[in-house]
Amino acid sequence: MLNLTSQSRRWIVLAAVLWLVILAGIIFIPQSRSTEVAQVTPTNSLTRSLQQTRPGGDAVSAQLVDPARIYDAERYLGYTTLCPGEPQELVDAKLEAFGISADDLDLGGDLGYVLLIPGGEGEAPMVDPVELNKVDICTVPQSESFPLNTAMPFHMNQGRWTLGLGQ
Repeated sequence: MLNLTSQSRRWIVLAAVLWLVILAGIIFIPQSRSTEVAQVTPTNSLTRSLQQTRPGGDAVSAQLVDPARIYDAERYLGYTTLCPGEPQELVDAKLEAFGISADDLDLGGDLGYVLLIPGGEGEAPMVDPVELNKVDICTVPQSESFPLNTAMPFHMNQGRWTLGLGQ
């Protein structure tokens, strides 16, 4: 055992108490602070959301976009894209799955569409038209749907946002 004087014992007790106070502060102070997360109001427009986003100089030329922050996550479960130039069988399958008429869409080449899967029964799917000369979502035909919180990678290509990874 250590033979300590009464003054040495006081210093050790003081150091132990200070250590416990610091440890309690490290543990409990961050938990007591309010953890407010900035609420983002969904725009329900991929084009508008990306047009408000600018690349950060020459170093940052890409963005990961969270569709759950663009579209209302309480109303929609997932998404897929519908583009001109996709195989007709794929277009027909998407139109049938979403209950959309081809007459309501312009698949001539100027617009692509983000099709949103509704969250409740009896609700209609949402169709977000995307101007391909501003935001190109049609780089790769999507043959499947994705959960709404699946990020979409975009990169800047000749002055417009393009879905996918840039080279």
